[in-house]
Amino acid sequence: MRYTTLRLGWDDTELHPLTAAFTDAGVTIESLHYVNSVGDGGYAELSHLRGDLDAARDILDSIPEVRAFDISAAGIAYIHYEASPLMDRLLAVVFDHAVVLTWPVTFARSNGNLSAQLTLLGTEDALSQAIATIPAEIDVSLVRTGRYEASAHDPLSSLTDRQREVLDVAVRAGYYEVPREATHRGIAAELSVAPGTVSEHLQRIEANLVSALVGAAGTDDEL
Repeated sequence: MRYTTLRLGWDDTELHPLTAAFTDAGVTIESLHYVNSVGDGGYAELSHLRGDLDAARDILDSIPEVRAFDISAAGIAYIHYEASPLMDRLLAVVFDHAVVLTWPVTFARSNGNLSAQLTLLGTEDALSQAIATIPAEIDVSLVRTGRYEASAHDPLSSLTDRQREVLDVAVRAGYYEVPREATHRGIAAELSVAPGTVSEHLQRIEANLVSALVGAAGTDDEL
């Protein structure tokens, strides 16, 4: 079994109803944990939002394409929305080919444009056939590819190579000791990046690890 990790970029606001809506609202889509094709021609997804969640609720309530939504206090969002032609074509890359998409899909914004990083699993032929059908409107960059060896229960498999590097430096520096022995500034100096970049990386790392460890765990309604 092989894997291919891709970075997908786009500036087409018709791909997803939230792409443009959250741009200037202090809300970002941190990660996508699952998306399901619904029989009514739409999609239902589970995402992790970061930022002003009240603003996110107001925005979702105002978007005609959004049919239903619910956002937890932790920023976990259930969103049911109408499909777009470009979204249909992009998800067909997974649904119409013998490949498996690993979750979560992580997002980042650069120069105002949103990009997604995802990993596909399958045979070399299946991966090649699937990737060849990615819509031309989507910019595709190869991050890495190779033989898939990660354990199905390894939470670190949800991290990118860069995130693992940041986590390794943070752990070695004592960032997760009690009391804490390192700061974002110290970690940033070792990595030659800005402290804000370290803060963002660690937030993404922690969100991915918690999601991988907790999975679909929740709380029952009180009867």
